[in-house]
Amino acid sequence: MGAKKGITLNTKKLKNYFNQKTFLGVTLVGALLLVILYVFVYLEYTEKTEALEASNRELTATVNELEEYNRNMEQYKVEIEEIKAEADSILAEYPADTREEDAIMLAVQLQRKNAIAYDAVNMEEKEGVYTVEADLVNAAEIEGLDESLVFARKHAVYVNTTTYADLKSVIEQIYASDNSIGIDNIVYSKDEETGTLKGNIDIYFYCVAGTDKEYEAPDIASYLAGTDDLFKSESNAKARAALEEAEADEAEDGAEENVE
Repeated sequence: MGAKKGITLNTKKLKNYFNQKTFLGVTLVGALLLVILYVFVYLEYTEKTEALEASNRELTATVNELEEYNRNMEQYKVEIEEIKAEADSILAEYPADTREEDAIMLAVQLQRKNAIAYDAVNMEEKEGVYTVEADLVNAAEIEGLDESLVFARKHAVYVNTTTYADLKSVIEQIYASDNSIGIDNIVYSKDEETGTLKGNIDIYFYCVAGTDKEYEAPDIASYLAGTDDLFKSESNAKARAALEEAEADEAEDGAEENVE
């Protein structure tokens, strides 16, 4: 009886031991499964959920933006037409090209109205300033524009002798010119002996290539290529005479002041 009781007790202990081990094993396996589910299922699901929510927020913002565009479509159309008209107005101010003839004829026009005598007219090659690529031009859908727009300029320097009053008139005439012109620099010094101004005016002639306009050369029929007297001796003589007259008047005024 005692042996049987001992066997029974040992069997119970073994059963309890194995039950505990089994319970711990099941618990560990369960915990491990929970960790695996958390890492590979829950976290992945959470990340996908967050990504989906972020995507939904972006789509919602896009939809709201498109709805805003749709509500203001008519206003946008009006504004687009205004911008196109403004672009046409700006481009209309620029000729299709600028060449040596333009710089030369400006000098002639200035001399016709003012007492100005030229020592030299220096010109540089035309250079590009800014280009609007063809894809942007086509996207704007402006009539007459279907290629790149190239803004360019040509530099010219007029070395001359004039009077103060005529210089002001020259500047006014330059700004009133039909050409698109910008004055880059004006440098003069006074000749104390004659009272005249000697120096130079630096000018940029601007143009835009790529519009439907064509270059219109200035009327230089009376100034044929190869002429020995581009600015005409008579015009230059008048300019010189006007300068001499101004010098004489200033000298006379100076003499009267000395007498007084």
